[in-house]
Amino acid sequence: MTPPHAAGNGPTLRPVGGAAPRASTLGGWRPAPADTGGVNAVKTSDGAVHGRVWLAALPVELDRQRRLLDRLVDLCQTTPLVTSLSVGCSLGRGAADALSDVDAALGVDAEPGVEQVSAVEQAVVDALPGHGTVVDVLRHRVGPPDRFIRRVFAQFHDGLQLDLAVLAESEVRRGRAAPDFVSLYRSPTPTGTATAVIADGPAAGGFPSADEVTADQVREWAFLGWCALADTGKYLHRGSPWEAHNRLHKARHHIWALWAAATGALHPWHGLTQVLDHDPRDLPPGIETTVTGLDPQDLRRAARAAADVLTHVSELAATRHHTRPPTALGQHVTARL
Repeated sequence: MTPPHAAGNGPTLRPVGGAAPRASTLGGWRPAPADTGGVNAVKTSDGAVHGRVWLAALPVELDRQRRLLDRLVDLCQTTPLVTSLSVGCSLGRGAADALSDVDAALGVDAEPGVEQVSAVEQAVVDALPGHGTVVDVLRHRVGPPDRFIRRVFAQFHDGLQLDLAVLAESEVRRGRAAPDFVSLYRSPTPTGTATAVIADGPAAGGFPSADEVTADQVREWAFLGWCALADTGKYLHRGSPWEAHNRLHKARHHIWALWAAATGALHPWHGLTQVLDHDPRDLPPGIETTVTGLDPQDLRRAARAAADVLTHVSELAATRHHTRPPTALGQHVTARL
């Protein structure tokens, strides 16, 4: 899943990023075409006209998600501190089904880290019972240390889940930094610190594009993948199949991330989910051979298979992102598996 603290790209009401996105069970439903009026198109009298239209167009199978988002828009319109609401991931891409959670971001008229963010977080939590019976709620800080992002994860009794990031408007990702997010609400008259930051475009907010990967990241993922496979061999030698299995799984995560980087998927650091969302038919050759149980002999076979796959995806990702994979390390680890 795409990080909940990534937020949307204005009035864009269409799926983006990758051919043949993961199939939905909703008979081919996709979001409506993008509004061409630019960011000002959503700055209407109530700041939510196009968001309401988008929500109304959701298929009946997504009625629970629509009703929850409608309530969040209501909260935005009655809470002056709220500057924006965006929904993303499977809902934003048009790939959602009845089981999909609601991944969203709520912008606040505040400097990063100040008490207004926490106040809006509390207002959200207080409003949750109005949607339905809440089983439990997790509230915690997420993201890097230099960003103040509060996460609210709510489990409802009917199975619906809300994964909401609450953050200062200046921290909200937009444009190419979050192309799979749809704007549902923008404050029509932003005040204070939000006045200058409600904007869209390739560099909105100064955040990198969602598919931007550095050469150093590619090399790091490949290096960590080989370290995980080296550990797999070590634990097999020690007779600890559970630990070996765990490290093999970690190596596979880096394989997925490298394949995402090699194929141009969004948010490649999330690995598997982004590969499937980009194109579920385009998988690393041989990835299925890396799956195993706890039998030590088969674990070793799967680890050797993973070494072959890791070599291949590392080379492809390194070529695309103009770096060199850690070939010597790979040869060293492979020889000892």
